[in-house]
Amino acid sequence: MRRSRLLLAVLLAGMIAPGTWLRTPEPPRDFRRLATATAIAFESTRTGPFTLAGAWEMTGHRKQFGGFSALVTLDGDRFLAGSDTGRRLVFERPDRSSLPGVLERFGDDQAGGKEGRDLESLAIDPASGTVWGGYEFRKSIIRFHADLRVDEEVSPPLMRDWGGNSGAEALVRFADGRFLVIEERPLRWRDSRHVALLFATDPIEDAEPESVRVDIPGGYRPVDATPLEDGRALILLRRLALSIPPGFETAIAVIDIDRRTADGRIPARLLAEFGTAIPQDNYEGMTITDDADGRHVWLISDDNFMALQRTLLLKLRWDQREKARE
Repeated sequence: MRRSRLLLAVLLAGMIAPGTWLRTPEPPRDFRRLATATAIAFESTRTGPFTLAGAWEMTGHRKQFGGFSALVTLDGDRFLAGSDTGRRLVFERPDRSSLPGVLERFGDDQAGGKEGRDLESLAIDPASGTVWGGYEFRKSIIRFHADLRVDEEVSPPLMRDWGGNSGAEALVRFADGRFLVIEERPLRWRDSRHVALLFATDPIEDAEPESVRVDIPGGYRPVDATPLEDGRALILLRRLALSIPPGFETAIAVIDIDRRTADGRIPARLLAEFGTAIPQDNYEGMTITDDADGRHVWLISDDNFMALQRTLLLKLRWDQREKARE
């Protein structure tokens, strides 16, 4: 009798408080590295055709976050940034969303050291989502599937003599399928000409690209590029500012790969030199969005993993009625 009462008591307790016996499985822990964008104060200043329309500081995992040197638009609401430590950051536009970005490895089968992971440039096919990355020390271009898995790699012979710390700095895919990759280092000290390769199609498929020269004015160096229409592209430019502490000066130029000088150079025409009109930092990534309220240029900075620098994201409204400076 006592055993029956004890069993009934146990069953009754289980019915009254099922949570003591049955628990909902805990959700899997999220080990992803997340990044946040925090709006910072800015003055809406205009420089040439560009007006500063937004500014954010991005932060993430203390040891792994930073070093961003390339930026492309995945769709109208998301960006992909690549770092020179072989990581990628996929994040929502901070002017439309407060969701955190996700920081992951960019190609798990790449070489382990910096020499194998130094991604400096990105290009994308908006239709297929295929992505290409330019690597400095590897002196190569890697193609990624739309899900960002590594597909194939090519090391063009004409890139063999490019600088180990200045190669494949800017990579752009044009709407007609051509590609342009530009070396950061000029031909000679204080020279304005930079070696570039023009591919008629996907660099993985085109074994004989054309060697060209891109003429960069003002002592600047090219650090990224993003396509426009009709064979044109914007080039993000940078030069060292002789200040204490040393800093960087930023400019944007435009090129047309189908318009060349008599000696075959592709001239870059300055659109704007920003000086102190934008928060000064080491901007190395650039992309474009076409929005309901106009076209915007976005810049991301490389903090070099240094305490004195930040990872900044800027949104510039582009008034395209203003022409490039001759």
